[in-house]
Amino acid sequence: MIDTEQLMVSPIGFNLAKATPVQRAGARVRDGRPLGELANDPDVQAAFGGSEALAVLPSERGVKPTEFFNVASARTFKTGLACASAIVDSQSVDLSGLGHGEISRISIVSLKLDVTDVPFRRIVDTMRASPVLKPLLVDETADTLTIRHPSGKLVEVAVVAGGRAASGLVARWLAGVIFDEAPRMTGREDGVVNLSDALSAVRERLLPGAQIQCIGSPWAPSGPVYDVVQQYFGKPTADIVVMRTTGPAGNPAYWTPERLERLREKDEVAWRINALGEFIEPESGLLSPIAIHRNTRETPLQLAPERGARYCASIDPSEGGQAGNGFTLAIVKYEPKKMIHNSDRFRVAFTEDFRGLGLESLWSTIAARCAAYGLHDAWTDQYSASASVALAKRYGLALHVDKTNAGSKLEDFTNFATLLHTDAVELPPDRAVRRDLLAVKRRATQGGMTIVLPRSNDGRHCDFAPAIVAAIKHSKASQHSKAYSTARAAFGSRNGIDPWMLPPKEYR
Repeated sequence: MIDTEQLMVSPIGFNLAKATPVQRAGARVRDGRPLGELANDPDVQAAFGGSEALAVLPSERGVKPTEFFNVASARTFKTGLACASAIVDSQSVDLSGLGHGEISRISIVSLKLDVTDVPFRRIVDTMRASPVLKPLLVDETADTLTIRHPSGKLVEVAVVAGGRAASGLVARWLAGVIFDEAPRMTGREDGVVNLSDALSAVRERLLPGAQIQCIGSPWAPSGPVYDVVQQYFGKPTADIVVMRTTGPAGNPAYWTPERLERLREKDEVAWRINALGEFIEPESGLLSPIAIHRNTRETPLQLAPERGARYCASIDPSEGGQAGNGFTLAIVKYEPKKMIHNSDRFRVAFTEDFRGLGLESLWSTIAARCAAYGLHDAWTDQYSASASVALAKRYGLALHVDKTNAGSKLEDFTNFATLLHTDAVELPPDRAVRRDLLAVKRRATQGGMTIVLPRSNDGRHCDFAPAIVAAIKHSKASQHSKAYSTARAAFGSRNGIDPWMLPPKEYR
């Protein structure tokens, strides 16, 4: 049977003809084969923690590590390497200790079953397309592939769901285990389904020659994989080897300097993961202070209303607008591409923080502020939405409820960050706005990123930030502001009145 490196680059396998030295090195080390000439490559040395670490790799003694951690940037063939090695192991693992009727298994585990299906389908499709590998296939179902071992016995490759104490992994003798997206998996202290329990469970179920592989891109600096990287990277043992691959080292054809620079401007977190292969900080500021400063106009504090302009308003409500955490209003002017600029432009025209007002007075004031910009509609979040809609309606303001969740909130704030960092947003010279935007945090959790709006000592929680983000989000799609402004101007012209001096009810 061919080894993992051969299967990785061969047309009868995964056909990675231009495999990088780091990719080839990963295949050799995980197989327990010496690096040979690859040991002189600087990227290979960096991937294993330095030239001194290479000398003590178990593969240099012809020993296959029991656990191989491949923590790599995206698009560096880490999943492909794991799939190739799974096929190799299905032919090389020692099954002599199995009794009659016992079938060993190579289990693929991930955070979700639909994610786990990616490496499984890659193995299936590669074997189907190969004239050498296809005859080894015995049976195939939606989540299990049965392969014939040279001994005549059978090996399953199966998608397995993690369960309490990794119960889904201990029913069979294991010819291997692949933990996909392992850096995002929790530890024993963090959840019922966790990598710590899974590793403890499978270590005693491995057949001779079987291997545990933990693969994935670096993520938050916590969890079992992060702990292993801290302990064993650059300090391999006979059992555990850690490999770390950056984007440029693993796939220079894709991770070009130009692509990385564009990514750095758009999303520094993604850049650090893919350019540097780093675990990210657990919590960091979402917005660049430099970008906020660069995109803050010097004057005026508020932009005067303009006839025919397109505006959108958003309100971030609170518990009655009392001292501490108040209602905030943001009105954004949308300037479409080519009307004034070469790209869409969003100008924060008006912001105000309302405190100490009764609800009737509060909504009357907000409606008047919106009317000054030709608006009879505004957006608000779900907080006390029914009451807010009813109160605002009394004063001629129709509220639309922006139904968000953690995922959509992350998307909205990330889109706003992209617009700001590419100079598509103009901010007012308001210290409170600046402070609120700088305080927005992006926190890494095992399940992904989340937006955090910290509460300050004065009771605020970045109040202007969600109002501005929502106004920008809806301004481009909103047509009512333009139509409203047009109708207002037409009414004023017919009646010889300055339309911007009209209260809302005069032209409805």
